[in-house]
Amino acid sequence: MEKIVDLSPAVPHGFKGPPSTDLGVQLEVRTKPGYWQSAQTTLMSLHTGCHVESALHVVEGGESIDEVALERVMGEAVLLDVRPVEAMDLIDVPDLEGALARLESAGEYIRPGDILLLCTGWAERAIGQREYFRRSPGLTEGAARWLVRREPKCIGCDFFEEPAAREPGWKPEEFVVHNVILGAGIPLVEGLVNLGSLPPRCRFFAPFYKFAGVESAPARAFAIVEG
Repeated sequence: MEKIVDLSPAVPHGFKGPPSTDLGVQLEVRTKPGYWQSAQTTLMSLHTGCHVESALHVVEGGESIDEVALERVMGEAVLLDVRPVEAMDLIDVPDLEGALARLESAGEYIRPGDILLLCTGWAERAIGQREYFRRSPGLTEGAARWLVRREPKCIGCDFFEEPAAREPGWKPEEFVVHNVILGAGIPLVEGLVNLGSLPPRCRFFAPFYKFAGVESAPARAFAIVEG
């Protein structure tokens, strides 16, 4: 028997986006006098909550989010569990190798074309707050290159993997993790939750809103696992 595991956080009014904008979600309710009709509008960064990023985020003239086929964010996924991880830790190649060893001890392996899901547990501690971005664990450039060498079609994270961008004022050349992953044509799914409840292998889905000509879009990610 199969069950669906929701991997996206709820996004209420005030939910915080990245520090580059420090914009909290703004929801405005409009109703008609005399009867109930809720028609809300919103203002938010496209990098808020669970979202998918394309190469245009870091590559001038790169692939926009509407050019990313849905098949590239759906399919067989394996979980790389790097816990325990503390705030502002840097996840490096030995941490990923350890997670891979644990995956293989459970009888699973990374295959080219898999989706790689990186679990730290950080989202459950801070998503929606300023600290989610500003005190998040991160990846080293070497770790990002290790991931790309596994030839995944997509990478998903429950933390903000770019340590240089924890605060405003970073330089483009410091955005190394995104440059390595998105520059290789691998979509990134950020803002995931509940990854710790997944088995070593599952089916993963991150359908996203089809905004045209931009670098990111909100997603409602989920996994299907054996019940």
